[in-house]
Amino acid sequence: MRKTSGLSLLLLIFLSLCLVTFSLLSVSESSADRKLSEKAAQHTTDYYHALSEANETLAKIDDALSGYLKDAASSDTPAKTYLEACASIADLLPDVSWKRTDPDTGTISFQTKITDRQSLQCELAVRWPSAEGDTLYEVTKQQVTSTSDWTPDTSQKLYQPK
Repeated sequence: MRKTSGLSLLLLIFLSLCLVTFSLLSVSESSADRKLSEKAAQHTTDYYHALSEANETLAKIDDALSGYLKDAASSDTPAKTYLEACASIADLLPDVSWKRTDPDTGTISFQTKITDRQSLQCELAVRWPSAEGDTLYEVTKQQVTSTSDWTPDTSQKLYQPK
C-alpha cells in the first residue's frame, strides 16, 4: 500500500472553496448592479416624464403669451399692456406664478414633480419682443431641485464601557 500525504486533496478542497466564494461574490455583485440599474432607469423615466409635463405647460404658456401679444398690439402702449396681461397667466394656469422684475420684464415660474423628493423647476424671462422674429420669453432656469429637507445623521456610536 502506498502512503500519500494528502496534499493534493487539501489543495483541491482549497481551490473548490475559492471558486465557490468567488462565484457567490460575483452573484451578489451582479444583483447589486441590477438593482442600481433599475433605480437609475426609473429615475431617468421619472425625469423625462416630468420634462414632458413641463413642455406641455410651456406650450400652454406659449399659447397664452401669443394671445396677449395679439391683444396688446392694437393698444396705445403695447409693451405695457402686454406685460400687464401677462400677470393674468397665474389665473389661467394654476401651477404657474408671475412676478414683475422691472418695468420691461417679468418672470414666469413653475415646477413639475419628478419624485416625492425632487422637482423640475423652470423660470422664464418675459419681455416685449422688439423685432418681428423675437421670442416671447427666454428660459432662464431649468433645474432639478430637492423638495424635502435633508437631516444629517449626527449620532455617534461610541464605545461605552460597562
